Amino acid sequence: MKQRLLIFALALACLAPAPRCAIIKNGDVLDIRVQEHPEYSGIFAVGENGQIDHPLLADEPIVNVSTAELMRDLMLRMAKYIANPIVSVTIVENPEISVMMLGQVAKPGPAKACDNVTLQEALAAAGGPAKTADLSRVKIVRKDKTDQQAEYYDFDAFLKNGNLDAMPRLHDHDNVILIDKKQSTSVKVIGAVQKPGFFEPEERINLFELIYLAGGPAEKADLSRVRRFFKHDGKTMEEVVDVQNYIDRGAMDDIPLVNSGDVVIVYTKWFDWRTVLTILNNTLLFIVTVQAFSGVFKR
Repeated sequence: MKQRLLIFALALACLAPAPRCAIIKNGDVLDIRVQEHPEYSGIFAVGENGQIDHPLLADEPIVNVSTAELMRDLMLRMAKYIANPIVSVTIVENPEISVMMLGQVAKPGPAKACDNVTLQEALAAAGGPAKTADLSRVKIVRKDKTDQQAEYYDFDAFLKNGNLDAMPRLHDHDNVILIDKKQSTSVKVIGAVQKPGFFEPEERINLFELIYLAGGPAEKADLSRVRRFFKHDGKTMEEVVDVQNYIDRGAMDDIPLVNSGDVVIVYTKWFDWRTVLTILNNTLLFIVTVQAFSGVFKR
């Protein structure tokens, strides 16, 4: 009875027309399903050698045959182990793949997508790039390739020219790495200091320490009006700090710290006591001179 059922099933499989364009070739992905037998079911990729990793088809090429032919072959093989096997074989048009997204992305780790996915779509699947990502050098390490054989893609250029044809396509087990932008660690000091210029502190320092790193304040530096420009959430911000007030109160530990990329301006005083005394002295001398000349002319 079992043999008759098997023969009947095979006859139906032979009479069933093979699906159009269902010839198996290298690179195809097959969905093989055996009813009630998951151990023989699964998604199998056809390798470059024309073989798939199926327990009943090990080391046997299956290319250049139709899915119907492969289905009949599997039914005959499984009949030795399974009573009345019901088998289906289809070619997956857009097989799901796993691309490893690493580095400066919102959700690092494996991202699920369809084969031949674009880099842009893979980035979207990983939640998009982080703000600190260097999109000008997106690193792609292909499956079975070494780190030295990595490809690099300028995603910034794509955002400018929109040339989708030049964008890399990704395949199963490719790795995509987004690295940090190279950020400047220098701080710029200009204005009334002894040595204006760029400085790279080895550790976090405050405004007062930075001014002395720049040689100290100049003779007429106004430490009550030190202006600092800094970045916050991608925007340039500024503040005016009364460093002299911190010094007068002895609150040196409370002086604001500086960060990489800051620009600090130390202004010059409009006047000091020497200047005031000089102006007063010159004014008095002018008045005396005028009075003296007035007396001469009266005579």
